[in-house]
Amino acid sequence: MRPPSPADSGGRLLGSPVVAGSARGEQAASSKSGGHAVPAGVLTAPVAEALAILPDEPTRLVGDGLSNGGCFARPLPIDTTCAAAARRYFREAVSSLALPSGLVHDGVTMASELAANTLHAQRNAARGGVRHRVAAGIPEIWLYLRGTGRTRELVCKVFDTERGWNAGSAPGMAKAPVDSVSGRGLQVVAGLSAGQWGCHLTRSRLGNWRVPGKAVWFALRIPPAALADHLGRLRYSPEVLTDELEAMLADRGLAGGIVRADSDDLSVLSLSRHLTVWRHGERVSWRAASGSYQQRELGDLVDVAEHIVCAHEEAASPEPTQRPW
Repeated sequence: MRPPSPADSGGRLLGSPVVAGSARGEQAASSKSGGHAVPAGVLTAPVAEALAILPDEPTRLVGDGLSNGGCFARPLPIDTTCAAAARRYFREAVSSLALPSGLVHDGVTMASELAANTLHAQRNAARGGVRHRVAAGIPEIWLYLRGTGRTRELVCKVFDTERGWNAGSAPGMAKAPVDSVSGRGLQVVAGLSAGQWGCHLTRSRLGNWRVPGKAVWFALRIPPAALADHLGRLRYSPEVLTDELEAMLADRGLAGGIVRADSDDLSVLSLSRHLTVWRHGERVSWRAASGSYQQRELGDLVDVAEHIVCAHEEAASPEPTQRPW
């Protein structure tokens, strides 16, 4: 994903010789051969040099923090503390962002309502026998940033494994219609988010298995003056971001079906016979289960990956999505 730097090769400039039998050459050969020392002369100088300059496992671009362009993800307990945990995690996630206090208050309130709403659907979910253990099937809360300038938004989602949606329409990435609210909690979310909320199929992020389920979400529009435009945006080449997108999709359990091809300024990721993703320049596009073509900016990597996971789950769902994106 990135070329090796002098730091990756022990501080040497790339291409400088490694003398077989020297301390540096023996150390490099040992570290790249499972930790077993290789006697001098067994590896020729070119091979030893190649081993010495190989970079370590590349660091993932998307970190845990929102300001780094990552997705903040935490497990939620399946008990009466679920809403309180959601409030605490929301404040933790945005603590590094200079957001208006009123916006934070609204977000905390909505996160609490979504957590309380999902608790009813997760009463009997598997939780691994430990209250706060990260196990497949328990609720999760996710937060990330998307957009730039006047379209910058803070997105909060609560995941659970109940794929059904009984609030008036089938799940989808589009905003929920006004008449889809069910109970006071979702009415609060609909009001505070100014209608920027909804539900869609997805997969879990935590635990050892990526369990299918749904995410109920809301988005808060961030005033342009509140955050620097580059904050939370990954500023790498499209090729590097495509590598990261492929890794993110693999992390969500789609690794077995990904076939990739690259040519000039174009990359193609085939995820299944129903879903192919194209990357041209800094834009990503694919065809949704509804038949419409979706397009997103590659810089919103977390949001792009989430939309693609949703498209994959919709294509695999026996029940077609009833509303467009």
